Amino acid sequence: MSLTPRQLRRRKSERGSVTVMTAVLLVALVLVLGLSIDISRIYMVRSGLQNAADAAALSAARELNSGTDGLSRAVTQAQATALTANKYGFNRSGITAPGVTISKVEFAVDRVNGPWYDGAANASGVATAIRYVRVTTVAAPVSILFAVKALGNSHVEQRTAVAGMSIGLNTVCNFFPIAVALSNPNPANHAQLTFLYTDGTGNSVTVTNLHYVVLNVPDISGNGQPETANLAAGVTKSSASVGSAIGLNQSNSANSTNGPRSIADGANTRFDTYQNGYANSLNAITYPPDTNVYDNTGNPLTTTQYLNRSPFTPPPNNPPGQDARRVLVMPIIPTGTYTGSPPSVPITRFGAFLLRNSVSRNGNCNGNSPCAGALKVEYLGDDFPIECGGYDPALPGSSLTKSVLYQ
Repeated sequence: MSLTPRQLRRRKSERGSVTVMTAVLLVALVLVLGLSIDISRIYMVRSGLQNAADAAALSAARELNSGTDGLSRAVTQAQATALTANKYGFNRSGITAPGVTISKVEFAVDRVNGPWYDGAANASGVATAIRYVRVTTVAAPVSILFAVKALGNSHVEQRTAVAGMSIGLNTVCNFFPIAVALSNPNPANHAQLTFLYTDGTGNSVTVTNLHYVVLNVPDISGNGQPETANLAAGVTKSSASVGSAIGLNQSNSANSTNGPRSIADGANTRFDTYQNGYANSLNAITYPPDTNVYDNTGNPLTTTQYLNRSPFTPPPNNPPGQDARRVLVMPIIPTGTYTGSPPSVPITRFGAFLLRNSVSRNGNCNGNSPCAGALKVEYLGDDFPIECGGYDPALPGSSLTKSVLYQ
């Protein structure tokens, strides 16, 4: 059927309207697409900055040790950790954040109420009570490519993060493989103690105040003296909880002849001393020394000196060293007599202790000095942060903490 002239004019008008509408929709689509791209770039920078801030805060919190040196190292560690943000791709075109820099590191005793102290120097007066770190990144401008009218020529992103000490842990891993008997399971902060060895073999053992027994921690295959020495030298993968019981080691690595030497040989790797006779298993690569191996047996290091690194002696054989290797986390048990095959002992709580000086592998413990296996330690206090542990609300609490990210 042929169209009339009027119908033809109407059909042409409709085609013109569709063309106009299509053009308008295309422009709108381009604007929306441009806005989406700019917003995506903003969120990419925001996410990267937040990731860097989170990592920086958490790494800084791990340096808190109730000492002024811990505050200084927290600032340094926060900056160093944030700089690794380069690997997240902040050098992409148009994103002017070539690596993340921390503009401010603040410290607080109370996370909610503050006050927040800006920098290590301002917080040094309350260093022993500091429990939280807050980091703020340097502002990162993001140029706007498409949605200038909606977002302006540029946009600035800046993020913060807070990390600090957790609630008390009641499950602890990587503990030193002995259990210490204390008449008072809650020593005074910075109490200086000497723990003496008790034979844990047989079907019965009596543990008196300030004596320890070797635990059966089956993380390293094999029996005998090397097993206990390796466990005393390094980080175990086992965990134990407050209120649980743990068995004693009945192998010849725990008897009165080999036990004290095994504990001494393992503990002394922290002082860059590696005893021969362990098939090269005790070495600085597997079991690095502490970064401070100061070892004056006549005037042992105190907690305050250790935390402030004064006096300070680096490992003499130039291995890299590792912070906090002289911090020993040990199960604490009641005094008493325990029976069984083998005997097991109940864990009252855990404590963190500074190993003040190297351990003698010679002599006996009848009051003479030196005494094989005697551990001269200082209690590091309540709320001391450790690296590995957890919390079970069904179990009794503990005073040890670990670093966690809060916001």
